[in-house]
Amino acid sequence: MIYDILGEDLYNILHAATEKVKSEKYIRVLAHYDGDGVSSSIILLRVLERLDIKYHLSYIKNLDNEGFRSLYEEESDVLNIIVDAGSSQIPAIADHSNFIVLDHHFYNKTENSGININARDFGINGTRDACGATMAYIFALAADESNKDLFPFFMAGVMADKQDIGGLSGLNKAIYDEYNSYKTHHTMNLEGTISDAITYSIDPFFYGLTGHPEEVKKFLESSGIDPEKNVIDINTDENKTLGNRLALKMLENNVGSDAIKYLEGDVLYFDDIGFSSKELNSIIDGNARIEMQSLPVQYFLGDNSVGNDMVANVKIFKTKLIDYIYRAKSDLKEEKYLRYFYAPESEMAGPIAGAIALYTVKPDKPVIGFNTGTEDIKISSRGSRYSVNRGLNLSEVMKAACAAAGGSGGGHDIAAGGVIPKGREKQFLETANDVIKSQIKII
Repeated sequence: MIYDILGEDLYNILHAATEKVKSEKYIRVLAHYDGDGVSSSIILLRVLERLDIKYHLSYIKNLDNEGFRSLYEEESDVLNIIVDAGSSQIPAIADHSNFIVLDHHFYNKTENSGININARDFGINGTRDACGATMAYIFALAADESNKDLFPFFMAGVMADKQDIGGLSGLNKAIYDEYNSYKTHHTMNLEGTISDAITYSIDPFFYGLTGHPEEVKKFLESSGIDPEKNVIDINTDENKTLGNRLALKMLENNVGSDAIKYLEGDVLYFDDIGFSSKELNSIIDGNARIEMQSLPVQYFLGDNSVGNDMVANVKIFKTKLIDYIYRAKSDLKEEKYLRYFYAPESEMAGPIAGAIALYTVKPDKPVIGFNTGTEDIKISSRGSRYSVNRGLNLSEVMKAACAAAGGSGGGHDIAAGGVIPKGREKQFLETANDVIKSQIKII
């Protein structure tokens, strides 16, 4: 079945990679540290366990060549599977061959003797149609179709990478249509009691309501909706009333159509693991963002003792992120072709930039977040589909601007990251403005 979806070329290289894996007794997995990467790692580790192959998992936080090479060489004598990253980092390990890359990001092709499987090399849009978890899942299916039960973690990665906004497409949709066997409920993209769901909602983010429980209470009272009712229990009329009022609240900030689309969607109920798709994404991504990636990995590999802490971390993450979003929005700097802010933690710059770009400002300019408090400055950038459709490519922006400032960067057209030496923000911003100006006319 997976052969029919992928076609001969992509299936054959995946099959070759799985055969190589099956011949090993010990494998190291290198996964990007975010929600997509952690979801991908759960898929791969479950596959390795089923093959009775020992493994060691490490997370990739430094994507520049020097940092990546240093991490890789910690165990370069064994087969490394690199997921949700790797294609752009191949030049850093060009003298090695014992690796398999499962990636979906933009990269410049270079000669190598390892196995580099990047969705883009097979005509697949790595921004919309395949994420890291997609690549991990098709690898798992190529190894054995019985691994189709890892579908929930494929969906968690897709949602963490925001590839579900506006509906699935391309390879993601083909996989969903073929392997989804779960109950689906079309509802608002919220979870829990309505009061808590809105108060702690970050995707979508309701500016003026999220993080303000008293305002949420007033809002629900004026809507005639019981705040203690669970989202899944509200009736059709309540759903329509609440949805319309929340949409109007979002439109007050002149947000784009993508933000409104994310107000509702299909929620899957994964009875076998005890969480909905929305909850699973929140758990994996939330723990990843506060550097507790190991908890969901441990839990979904069978260690139930970490379950309570894992779930509690979601609210900790959301509370912290909500505070940072409001602070960053109030300090947001406007330039002609971009907006930027400083984030207190590097791991938070991405979700802050994403929330601001999608839910609090017009979709006409990308939002860039600089972290503070480290020797180097990590940068995260987020755009909109509106701007991408007009020519914006943040992968190219980050590559050029980071290089001009003495660093390195890359990623997707709609979301990218990088690192530069501290104190070089001015040089970065000058180049970023120039590149964006050349790509798209933003007024």
